Amino acid sequence: MLILNILERFSGLLENVVKVSIILSMAGIVLFINLAVFFRYVLSDPLTWTTEISSYLLVYTVLFGASIALRHNQFVKVEALANLLPKRLKTLIIILSHVLIALFLVVCIGSPSMLIKKAVVTKTVSPALGIPMANLYRLLRVGFIFMLFFLCMSSIKVIRGNMVSSGDQEEAG
Repeated sequence: MLILNILERFSGLLENVVKVSIILSMAGIVLFINLAVFFRYVLSDPLTWTTEISSYLLVYTVLFGASIALRHNQFVKVEALANLLPKRLKTLIIILSHVLIALFLVVCIGSPSMLIKKAVVTKTVSPALGIPMANLYRLLRVGFIFMLFFLCMSSIKVIRGNMVSSGDQEEAG
């Protein structure tokens, strides 16, 4: 129980950090797009780097926003059939879906390895900003790790919630 409480506190802290960074990322997107429009149409001197940084910030926002959605089990899903099932079977289906998502995320965590190695060897940088592409690929891995962590925390909540409610039913019955 102590470890779960520590993990839950860490998860909450991490979620707050991610939320703040997502807000800053969205603010950056708004700022850079407006800056691009201003320079292109008002000053007639377009900036070349605003589109690139806005694209990277959008990817960051979606990637880390998805991890928050996983933490709160807020992804789009079809629950019509699951709602007709008994609670234990519904919990089992949720856990199985979490396992499938976790397997997918594990593959996604390993996938950037070749891209990172190639980018390090070739010293590839982004065209307009000159950011090392290996760092951008590593950020993908971090986002998928966050998703996996938050998915695990969500799964623990589902399992603990089922244990508590089934324990209450056995005591009541």
